[in-house]
Amino acid sequence: MRLVTRVTAAALLGCAALWAGAAGAASLPHAAAAHKYYRSLAQVEYNAESKSVEVSLRVFADDLELALTRRAGREVSLDRTKDADRLVLAYLRDTFEIKNRDGETKALKWVGMELRSDIAWLYVEAEMPEGLAGARLRDQLLFELFEKQVNTVSVRYPGAKADLVFVRGDGERAVPAPRK
Repeated sequence: MRLVTRVTAAALLGCAALWAGAAGAASLPHAAAAHKYYRSLAQVEYNAESKSVEVSLRVFADDLELALTRRAGREVSLDRTKDADRLVLAYLRDTFEIKNRDGETKALKWVGMELRSDIAWLYVEAEMPEGLAGARLRDQLLFELFEKQVNTVSVRYPGAKADLVFVRGDGERAVPAPRK
């Protein structure tokens, strides 16, 4: 009984600390209490077999939920909102863009999402039979929320690899040409 009491007391103290922290954080921006840096990572790879671009994006789940909540005008939870996939894809289509060498925007198609602790992995793809040579990318995820947001895109395709860094105010960036 004594162990249970200690565990219960510890749990109550922990809840009280969380409650106090949440009350204090209420006056701060949503994610400021959760973490002090604002970064996303995108991995863009060309799949020659399927002639498509495969994109994996890693973002803080709470930041993405805040962006989606503001856009939707209602609370959005990645794991409980029925149409979260649709909302995420619409957000990505507005903030992450791939253009081919002719300037044509490629349509992102939803593949899926994984939630791991406080991280959301988002998976999309785009048909691109012409490949990534001469393509341009734009990554403005979460720029509307955080002035100091930094988005890194790692691009990999035959003959080329590069990391493109995007900060608020940046536009499109060219995918580097393959080495000869």
